Amino acid sequence: MNVIEVKNLTKIYKLYNSPKDHLSEIISPWGKKFHHEFHALNDVSFNVEKGQTVGIIGQNGSGKSTLLKIICGVLRPTSGSVQVNGRITALLELGAGFHPEFTGRENVYMNGALMGFSREEMDRRFPDIEAFAEIGEFINQPVKTYSSGMFVRLAFAAAIYVDPDILVVDEALAVGDMRFQLKCIERMKEFQKSGKTVIFVTHDIYSVRNFCNRAIWLDKGMIKLTGDAISVTNVYADFMKFERDHDANLMTVTKESKPDILSIGLVRVMNSESCEVNEIEAGKPFAVKVEYRLHEEFEGVVGGVAIFSKDNTYVCGLNTKLDNVSLPSKKGDYQLTIHYTASNLLQGTYYIHVGFFENTGIVILDFKSRAQSFYVSTNSYKAEGLCLLDHKWEINSM
Repeated sequence: MNVIEVKNLTKIYKLYNSPKDHLSEIISPWGKKFHHEFHALNDVSFNVEKGQTVGIIGQNGSGKSTLLKIICGVLRPTSGSVQVNGRITALLELGAGFHPEFTGRENVYMNGALMGFSREEMDRRFPDIEAFAEIGEFINQPVKTYSSGMFVRLAFAAAIYVDPDILVVDEALAVGDMRFQLKCIERMKEFQKSGKTVIFVTHDIYSVRNFCNRAIWLDKGMIKLTGDAISVTNVYADFMKFERDHDANLMTVTKESKPDILSIGLVRVMNSESCEVNEIEAGKPFAVKVEYRLHEEFEGVVGGVAIFSKDNTYVCGLNTKLDNVSLPSKKGDYQLTIHYTASNLLQGTYYIHVGFFENTGIVILDFKSRAQSFYVSTNSYKAEGLCLLDHKWEINSM
């Protein structure tokens, strides 16, 4: 059963070089145009089935937010149609849906009324919304006085407690603090388990791979690719390698978090004799040992280690979730070691990035970019590039 059906959706904006041009177009007796058209969306069609979690990815300006606003009824399309079967609620960019002059309480009740709930029904739901948001006395203050984090807290609480069939989230969770992000992720997981539908917009393809079962890639207002989350994000990652600097293409390598639940300590490179080194011999096994502290009990920690070349090319990224390795959940100090049993890296300098995440990959518990480096040495000339591939030559006469 489709809960969302998007057919031939197009959204065109009229762009003017100045307010004067807009006025000139209005008063022109010959109907002369002083604008040029921008297609934010161009003939977009897709369906979303009940119970799916769909990640929408794409560069800035690709049409992601415009698409969500049309689906949620905030914007009208220029042409095409959207049919939504079920109650939909959304957490869009900051400011969407709340009146700045109204208090948090008034905005919650107004939001409920727009969703079709009576005053009595909202009276029953409001204590849960207030408790989840955790903004204290600010609930009775105008939302224009809120910090961005407080706004997100109340907006998410109001969205989730009206019992929607479809939840739409447009990267707003990135504003909240870590603990609140984790709280929201748990609610979204409950949503998934109950068979409800989630549409999730993000630049973070790791989150899409871990949290979504389907992905839609938008590019310049059109669908570039749609399919299962792994396949789409793999193609998107390859595309981004050619479109941006390498340090922007796989999201997590530039993110730094404030240690709270977990903190990373020493990161060391070890040779095959278990000695700490900064140089390894080409072709020899080696390991990366990461010390970390879990400041409190936490279920579902995922640890990852990535190797980058000197020019920031992503060589290899591995994590414990991919390899079905469970990390401890109890408070304490730990060492996580990854053993590279067969290294084919060629001569040169390499950098290590280390990160820990909750199990969807959306919330970073701690991350260290270029936490350590090592040099691969060799006394023989074997190949060019980053790694030596196992190979053999064959020659035949024609």
